[in-house]
Amino acid sequence: MTLRPLALGLSLLASPLAAEVCPSDSKPVVSLGFGSRYADDSRNRSDFDEEGDKAVTAALKPIDDFIADLARQTDILHDPKSKPEAVEKASACVMDSIRAWAKAGALGKLTTQGANLSAPSRVGGIAFAYAAVLDKVPGTPRDPVIEDWLRARARQTMAWFDAEAPPRASRNNLRAWAGLAVTRVGLVLEDPVLIDWGARSAELVACTADADGSLPNEMWRGKLALHYQLHAVAPLVVTAALLKERRPGLFTACDRAIPRIVDFTVAGLADPAPVVAITGKAQSVGGPGKQPRDHELAWVPAYLRLQPDPDLAGQVGRIKKLGNSKLGGDQRLLWPSRRSPAPSDG
Repeated sequence: MTLRPLALGLSLLASPLAAEVCPSDSKPVVSLGFGSRYADDSRNRSDFDEEGDKAVTAALKPIDDFIADLARQTDILHDPKSKPEAVEKASACVMDSIRAWAKAGALGKLTTQGANLSAPSRVGGIAFAYAAVLDKVPGTPRDPVIEDWLRARARQTMAWFDAEAPPRASRNNLRAWAGLAVTRVGLVLEDPVLIDWGARSAELVACTADADGSLPNEMWRGKLALHYQLHAVAPLVVTAALLKERRPGLFTACDRAIPRIVDFTVAGLADPAPVVAITGKAQSVGGPGKQPRDHELAWVPAYLRLQPDPDLAGQVGRIKKLGNSKLGGDQRLLWPSRRSPAPSDG
């Protein structure tokens, strides 16, 4: 697998100077609703509407800030070099912060299609943080308020995607992110119904892949096709890694669909010509000068746990931090190399 040297782009996680930020006083976002980022006449949703894009980003910013701050705290929990007092402080911060959002019924009122499509990945980030405390701080009691809220948000996601999601969204990267969120909640709650739905969602999306590994529901996006193909890879890979023991066939389902999707994506980042051939459009990412941002490659450590690839490992080796708050923070801490113990499912 060959990838051009990767640019050190922006991460969803900020600098170490922000590591002590505890979001316990952040205002919970209970109701969420917004329109589309894309112009009304953009049939394949590839042309942004400037004002719409700003409005969506503004609506999601308080939630994204919240999960980014949680991830900074859970990085402390996962880091074996952290001092006991830092771990104690971080775990209290995470539990207090999530409990406040759970008590408020955060993200319980999703009033638009865009909100229902966007909320699950954020819930997943919160579930990763809760799982980190239970996993890394022995003796931490489970919190029924948090767990009832996580279960409600997972069931809300399942019901909406099963009954109301548009046809493409029910089988594209958005469904993959929903599947990851429900999987992570299901694992921490030990709920087989949620785990099964998450696994089936990942398989549903992965099995849409064409023989070359391209995802038709992402190739439809014209100039954004490779961008959204890459966006689908993260939840597919991490879901398969989380379920490696429970659903060992997920990674290789449909003639090794997930590895084929990864191969196509990584090759496209080095040279997007195959994607251009499919879409007829120059791509927004891929090739010299248009490499992805660091957080868009944060799934690589999880992938390497499933399928060792020295070349790919070397390509991302120069990136200082492979962090993504929707995946639980610094992925090298969550998915250390095979020389180190694997993280538990929480």
